[in-house]
Amino acid sequence: MLLAHRADGALPRSRRVADPYRWLEDDDSQETQRWLDGQEALRLQALPAMDRCRVAFRDVMQELTDVGSALSPVVGVPVRRESRRFYLHCQPGQDLAVLMVADEQTGSARVLIDPLTDDASGTTTLAAWRPSWTGRLLAYQLSRGGSEQPELRLLDVATGRDVAQPIHPGRLTPIAWLPDDSGYYYVKGGATEAEQQICLHRLARASSGSSDVPVFRTRMRQLTVMVSGDGRWLIVSCSAGARSGNDLYLAELNTASHDPAAPQLQKIFDGTTDNAQALLKVGTSELMYAITTRDAADGQIFRVNPEQPNYAVWQPIITPAPGNVITGCAALTEPTNGQPRLLVATSANGHPQLSLHDQDGRLLADIPTPTNGPATISTLASAQAEPGRARFVFTDFLTPPKVYRFDLADQTIQPDAPETGVHHFATDAPEAAVHRMRYTSDDGTEIPLYLIVPAGYTHGPRPTILTAYGGFRATISATYTPSLLAWVRAGGIYAIAGVRGGGEYGSAWHAAGRHHNKPNAFADFSAAARWLHAQGWTTRQQLAVRGGSHSGLTAAVALTQDPHLYAAVVCSDALTDMIRYPHLGIGSWWINEFGDPDNPTDRHTLLSYSPYHNVRAGTAYPAVLVTSARHDDRVGAAHSRKLTAALQHATAATKPILLRTEHNVGHGDRATSRLIDLHADILAFCAIHTGLRPAACIRSNLPGQAQ
Repeated sequence: MLLAHRADGALPRSRRVADPYRWLEDDDSQETQRWLDGQEALRLQALPAMDRCRVAFRDVMQELTDVGSALSPVVGVPVRRESRRFYLHCQPGQDLAVLMVADEQTGSARVLIDPLTDDASGTTTLAAWRPSWTGRLLAYQLSRGGSEQPELRLLDVATGRDVAQPIHPGRLTPIAWLPDDSGYYYVKGGATEAEQQICLHRLARASSGSSDVPVFRTRMRQLTVMVSGDGRWLIVSCSAGARSGNDLYLAELNTASHDPAAPQLQKIFDGTTDNAQALLKVGTSELMYAITTRDAADGQIFRVNPEQPNYAVWQPIITPAPGNVITGCAALTEPTNGQPRLLVATSANGHPQLSLHDQDGRLLADIPTPTNGPATISTLASAQAEPGRARFVFTDFLTPPKVYRFDLADQTIQPDAPETGVHHFATDAPEAAVHRMRYTSDDGTEIPLYLIVPAGYTHGPRPTILTAYGGFRATISATYTPSLLAWVRAGGIYAIAGVRGGGEYGSAWHAAGRHHNKPNAFADFSAAARWLHAQGWTTRQQLAVRGGSHSGLTAAVALTQDPHLYAAVVCSDALTDMIRYPHLGIGSWWINEFGDPDNPTDRHTLLSYSPYHNVRAGTAYPAVLVTSARHDDRVGAAHSRKLTAALQHATAATKPILLRTEHNVGHGDRATSRLIDLHADILAFCAIHTGLRPAACIRSNLPGQAQ
């Protein structure tokens, strides 16, 4: 029974709204399973028409992925502990990255954790890991079947064997080791539990965590904990939810009078009252830095004296030029004279910049980045073991992510690992061109837009995919994405709109598309579609929309508000029921972003755009593919089921409305082969319904192949 309406309501009778598919929120009921079985049968009927496209896209994405792995097998910035270096490594054809450990004295390296050894099915992933300060021990977390409630394990690095009982913290947790390796702090409490705790796990007790001592309790949703590299400071951050203002706490650890089991945490920053965010970076024991958005939409850097750490006495040292958003910083020490230095990363209109400053914020040098165009610098960090060096990941639309190293001694940037000899698009004749454009939204606001087009493209309408994020101050930045490049390689155009609610222009841009201003994000998106039509880049019959997570909400709102603008829409793991969202997944973490459905003013705004509640009977909807992970603990798969059912019941068109449900995966990581299969299905669906025919042209030269 695919289209069963029921007279369920989402609110008390006095404020009730229709919720005919409320019963699909029950993940485990037989009725839900029967409905899912029927949906899968519908999807399988549609697959033969897409087979040729699916195979073509899958093959090219696999090759693009393999080229990226060959260029940059090290995934993310390595972590150094004394003579050991820990890093994720992924070779071409490898389905899951493995954690390696290298001995920098001997040069030898070995696999420390391979998720496929633990589970050959590929449904277990390494969710997080953290070595102790000596590098002798490693705390790591395994996620099974996509669950965001992983096991927390402890491994002896020398033997490669687990040495303690697993702990079940109830959520993916940060790990903060004590400086003597005697234990670590972690966050305990499930995502839906009222109280979250930071606990100290002492290794000598060899317990499964049940007797671990809470050192901090809060009813806030999101907690992070870290110990400074010198072992002196414990830093705690807590907030009401993702991208909300946060409070910062600081405590001293490494003196005889300070017991790690009873740290004297002092609140040094209160950002939950005015939604201001702050991040603490530790330099020497006598110096800290803080990046904050308080009274600074683009961010501002302060110097913090840990002996007097309250915000009231923070000293502002760096305020970026207008339009430059601070994205990170790394505290360094001059190797010759011990002077503190600060390497700062900013972004201006999608172009990353690096600058070197002294401890008072004075500019010492602008540091050239690897390329000059739109790109992304992420995970900028320094290490206690190498105080004169910083590392970061650099990527752009045409270049796979690579780890780079900045050396303070000569102020140079170079790859952190030897070059592989494999070239990328930037060194061969590029097969794509990137344009940074601007268009005007309904209220006159200028919105940035990336257009990635085939090299040699002559202006004229082409099948186009449009996407945007529009929430949580997150940005779809210039990063190497095999699915994007496969679409462009096939002759299509890929458009990324920097709509309000994202992080393109700092916290003010986020605020302009957050909470009661959330509709601005969706208006910006519709304006992008109309601009693409009007400027001749594409047509209504050639324009597809895709999005996942919050981006999936943006796509679903576009579908229900302006279905006539699009030929196809793909929503992946999307929020769609904005009245019930706090009760699904960890939606209660996001009230600060969207508003509270129990508040009448917030509810009015939410109902104005909630995709599930804005499906209208008799509307000719375009072709729709909804994709969902059955074990999505974050958003909740019920969102996807309810939207699919509502659309199938309401549509007056003959275009397909399909649901693709994937098992044994969650909202985040999955094996490479499964990710490629998912994106092949999405691209093939978009291609079929926009007129793109990839098979004839998609097999052109790949990066790294001879010209």
